[in-house]
Amino acid sequence: MNKFFNVGDKVQVKTIDKGNSYSYASQVANIENDDIIEILFPMYKRHTIYILNGERIALIINKQDAVLEFSAIVIDKNYESIPVLKLKITSEPKRVQRRNFYRLKIVKPIKYRVISQIDSNEEIPEYDEGILTDISEGGIMFYARKEMDINNLLELEINFEADTTMKLRAVIVRKQYNIEKSHLYEYGARFKDLGKADGKVLTKFIFQEQRKLLKKGLI
Repeated sequence: MNKFFNVGDKVQVKTIDKGNSYSYASQVANIENDDIIEILFPMYKRHTIYILNGERIALIINKQDAVLEFSAIVIDKNYESIPVLKLKITSEPKRVQRRNFYRLKIVKPIKYRVISQIDSNEEIPEYDEGILTDISEGGIMFYARKEMDINNLLELEINFEADTTMKLRAVIVRKQYNIEKSHLYEYGARFKDLGKADGKVLTKFIFQEQRKLLKKGLI
């Protein structure tokens, strides 16, 4: 395990047996041998997540440019000075695509316009404004007042940092009219033709924001 884990490494824990896809923050506390490690009790928004002995989990760790997932089972607990779960690793590592791993919840203004409805002779419309609520390396979720259609191709303008504005393209794959949110439309859009350079900027931003939330104990 020493080639994959070090004491102090941040990890994510997914509870498999409970039938949800939530992941919780934890940290490697001890490495006993090749398949037994101890981690701190997982946390979510400063609340401890209790997992039963015998329960199966997925253990996920970031290693440089890779995200690795292991299957594990809880074999014991220790409630001494620092409560920990003792895990038995039951699988070889599986490489996980980052876009299927973490979705960053964030509230941020964005600009968008529909470009799939534009003929070559038409003037490109001005940007409308929306509110970004969720972003991953695969796509975004956002609220907007304008009604658009599934499969519309959008051009997005997002300011990730003060000096970093990106223009990305995305296809609407889901929409929902939300009366509770001031009669806004909620859209899910998948990135299209995301270039390697833009992908690196996006990955860096999501990873940095995730680290900030982990340090604050918010995930």
